[in-house]
Amino acid sequence: VWDRPDGPGCAGCPPIESAPIAALCDAIGADRPVYTLADVYEKGTHRKLAAAGFVGERYEHDWTLPVATAAGWGDAALAGFQLGPPEQFGMDALRRFDDEMRADIPGLRGWRSSTAFWAEEHRSAYDPAVYPVAWDPAAGRFAGMVRVWMMDAGPRLGLVGAARPYRGRGVAAALLGVAFRVLRERGHTKVVTECDAANPASKALLEKAGGTIVGGTIEFVRHP
Repeated sequence: VWDRPDGPGCAGCPPIESAPIAALCDAIGADRPVYTLADVYEKGTHRKLAAAGFVGERYEHDWTLPVATAAGWGDAALAGFQLGPPEQFGMDALRRFDDEMRADIPGLRGWRSSTAFWAEEHRSAYDPAVYPVAWDPAAGRFAGMVRVWMMDAGPRLGLVGAARPYRGRGVAAALLGVAFRVLRERGHTKVVTECDAANPASKALLEKAGGTIVGGTIEFVRHP
């Protein structure tokens, strides 16, 4: 059981019957919604969660991306920006920009990362070489960033995007190319990621990168 930075309580529901699940949720979320996740193919879990008062609220596709496609993209869209790792611009400033970016991701509106949460998230799988950040010196603000987590099982794309004034200009794709070229040089050939099914812009970018949908996850919510 844990609290998300956007407020809701989250629970990892074990494969037990609906009554104990409902009792657990009553104990941890009597006055707020409780969220949990289930694989799209776990129909038995879906039925137990529904009987415990959960409803499906959001659907994410699981993707696999080839490194080679995006690694071949150019970076002309980044002309005039300063590029660097998070430390170059300050972790606290980037944390606030990350909140701004996540606010536009379905299911994460209201997200506010604490300093402690941010530090923990950037501990074991963090690698600044595959975390390019774009700063617009003319406007004095961040333009976009890409975050690849170097997991034990292989690289995972955690975030790719541009700030609202820079969308539709190829900034996100160019940043993805920067990160994926580093992965290519290291010998990686694929990256995994997730994308909300209701996020057409991200879906289009992943398709452009040669991505393939390989599964999915349903986010369930139980309201008090």
